[in-house]
Amino acid sequence: MSTVLVIPSLHPSDDFPGLVAEMQAAGLTDVLVVDDGSGPSYAHVFEAIAAREGCTVLTQPENLGKGAALKTAMRHCLERPQVTGIVTADSDGQHSAPDILAVSEQLAEAMREDERVCVLGVRDFDLPDLPTKSRIGNHLTTGIVKVLLGRSIPDTQTGLRGFSRELLPELLKVRGTRFEYEMNSLMWMLGHQVRVDEVPIETIYHDEDNSQTHFRPVQDSVRIYGHLFAQAAGFVLTSLLGFVVDVALFAVIIDAAFDGASHFEAVASATVAARVVSALFNFALNRQLVFQSKEKASKALGRYFTLAAGLLVSSALLTTVVAWLLQGHVVWAKIIVDGCLFVASYLLQRRWVFAHPRSQTVHPEPPSA
Repeated sequence: MSTVLVIPSLHPSDDFPGLVAEMQAAGLTDVLVVDDGSGPSYAHVFEAIAAREGCTVLTQPENLGKGAALKTAMRHCLERPQVTGIVTADSDGQHSAPDILAVSEQLAEAMREDERVCVLGVRDFDLPDLPTKSRIGNHLTTGIVKVLLGRSIPDTQTGLRGFSRELLPELLKVRGTRFEYEMNSLMWMLGHQVRVDEVPIETIYHDEDNSQTHFRPVQDSVRIYGHLFAQAAGFVLTSLLGFVVDVALFAVIIDAAFDGASHFEAVASATVAARVVSALFNFALNRQLVFQSKEKASKALGRYFTLAAGLLVSSALLTTVVAWLLQGHVVWAKIIVDGCLFVASYLLQRRWVFAHPRSQTVHPEPPSA
């Protein structure tokens, strides 16, 4: 049984074989390198690595992205029954052999307690000499992840990660082929209650601009944050659709059942009927499209209407208080309160109403002889 060190690489330096040798000397003897379409100019680097005992090199004919390279490595490892887990690291020297070994050891220890576990090698982004763009980008993403999932991950963009074998079939289904894949997989694990451990590691940058990285600030940031905000955007859209359904049904019921009357009984009856139907409509859209919940609808439905009732009462009470603070400006109070409750509704639906239960472990069958 073994843990494989996986290193995706694009246009590596001539020092890369030396880094691999250093890692093997530290005890990480089983190394899998994925050449992500580096081309003929870099063939000598990968040939030197492939010639080493314990090293395997997989070559992608063209550059498909870091996420695609990681998935290629995962598929390869699943074809080897003796592999119990993998540790991924970058090829640019940002991860030292002792740190990679520490993540590997923590992974082995954690797998004794849990079949589905990830270990993150986390850097300290509060150090004074770090590249500014790296510090700002990581703190921003850490804050977003904390708000959305309630977990503070100090290094959301680390490439040094350990995964138990049981996670690999599920990680292969996570969307993304480039740098966004690592963020998508982290979000998936936190959302599906995967155990995520953290190991402090050295923070290594070669220069102020981190020139050896292949990360493209604009394109890759759009990919990463696009996924983070796509779900929130979907929630806004379904809420608007629910509002349209609510108003349309109210109008139909008032006209058809009460002949356009405006007395209290007519308005109250139409309001309740329209609100129940629009809430069911909104529930179905959020469950299927926004949060993609696999739980039985009946279980989530009770939590959904409990939340709806709580938000209704909170809106009335808080609007009264805020209107008093604003010296009677009840309309502005209503806008402020409902805006805040809208955000709270999204977070509570994500974390509670449609929270993903812990996925069952997938035991891949060993390859047939």
